[in-house]
Amino acid sequence: MNEAKQEILNIIANYCKENPNQRFAQILFNLNINEFKEGSEEIRDIYDDSDQKILERLQERIKQLKNK
Repeated sequence: MNEAKQEILNIIANYCKENPNQRFAQILFNLNINEFKEGSEEIRDIYDDSDQKILERLQERIKQLKNK
């Protein structure tokens, strides 16, 4: 497992512990792992997103959540 994947899993695990009442699908959206296409209610296909890109999106989202 590469470092980016491990960090993604660590972030998800920590978020799950901090938010035990959220369902897994909610967590994926709340952390911006899954997201809607811009200007649409259609889910964007993240198949081509690299692990690093997903990690960066997660890290940015965690910063946003902490600043609320």
